[in-house]
Amino acid sequence: MEKKTYGIILVGILIVFAVYWFLLREPDVSNQRERARDVIQSLDSAGAEQRNAESHLVNVGRGIDESLGRVDDVAERIDGAAEGIADVQKRSRECARVVEDSERRIGESQRIIQRVRARAGQN
Repeated sequence: MEKKTYGIILVGILIVFAVYWFLLREPDVSNQRERARDVIQSLDSAGAEQRNAESHLVNVGRGIDESLGRVDDVAERIDGAAEGIADVQKRSRECARVVEDSERRIGESQRIIQRVRARAGQN
């Protein structure tokens, strides 16, 4: 029985040492360094991509600002053209009135001349 007890105690001690070794062992430092390096490279890559995206966003913002400026210029030109068209229409109406008035005056003048000729022919 003593041998059995010593065997059980020895197996118990070995199990305790195995558990102790498993729980308290230090991780492989070289593996941790490689993992840390991989994490650092991933973070650097993500940072570079973020800076690149930010740069693209800034460029897009500038492009939008330039486009808005061009749209404003075009809108001003359209407004100017609309004002020009309105002025031309107004002048056209004025010219039409002048032409109508001139036609009326010419007609009156022709009737006056015909009357004068008719009276001159009677005398």
